[in-house]
Amino acid sequence: MKIGLSGLVLTMLIGAVSAAGQIMSNPGQWYINNQIYSTRVFNGVVANSMLRKKGGKTNEPAPKNDRTALDYGVFKRGPNNLLPKRLAAKSGSGETERVFDAFIDLYRQTAGKDGFPADDLAYAFEYFVVNNYQIYHDLVELPADKDPRARRARDGFERIQILNEKKLQQVSIGQERAVYGQFRRMLAANPELAKMTDAQKQEGAELMAILFGVNFAVYMKGVNGGRDEVAEEARRMAKQGLEKLLGAPIDKIRITNDGLEIEP
Repeated sequence: MKIGLSGLVLTMLIGAVSAAGQIMSNPGQWYINNQIYSTRVFNGVVANSMLRKKGGKTNEPAPKNDRTALDYGVFKRGPNNLLPKRLAAKSGSGETERVFDAFIDLYRQTAGKDGFPADDLAYAFEYFVVNNYQIYHDLVELPADKDPRARRARDGFERIQILNEKKLQQVSIGQERAVYGQFRRMLAANPELAKMTDAQKQEGAELMAILFGVNFAVYMKGVNGGRDEVAEEARRMAKQGLEKLLGAPIDKIRITNDGLEIEP
């Protein structure tokens, strides 16, 4: 997945997040607080279902009714976003609401560009997991002169080698589709999902989009400003988000051609 932003849009996002004082004054704490909110929204759907390990891979039970079960995560979206106004009320900033809406727009644009259904919780989880995985491992598509990996090179030859290795390690669209399929099957196997309303599912998808959006903006703020400590904060937030959602240490989490794998 390549998150594509024009320079103008990226500047707007970073500037808006900077203006949202509660977020940028302590982005890690904001992130953790809203991860707790995520647990409340989903009632442990992921934590209780995702990681039944067998041979190092996730072991989702195959649903008996493919058509009905695999559609449990799909929802009918309402005319407006639901979460931005509610979450922004905690900071008392209209600018915060606007940037949250922009994060949801980015999510929906990325889904359309990559051929995924935006109105599906399985894609929302996949979007959150894959993109945070890429932030943590410095796999985000970036200009070479801004790339944290390339900046560690001692000379031009090593720089080319590092960038080639990065390209091989980035999550491919085929790997994304494998992860999406895993989340569809996992969500289908959880009866709690069938009890959720369309509004609750929309709220959940928006939350995943906002949580990643905050992290992405922090990461890009660090990258573009040459501030390694800010980019490192984003990597720490990505680590926390992945570990909390998947229930495994970050060094055990892999994305391969088979999808999401958790090492024993």
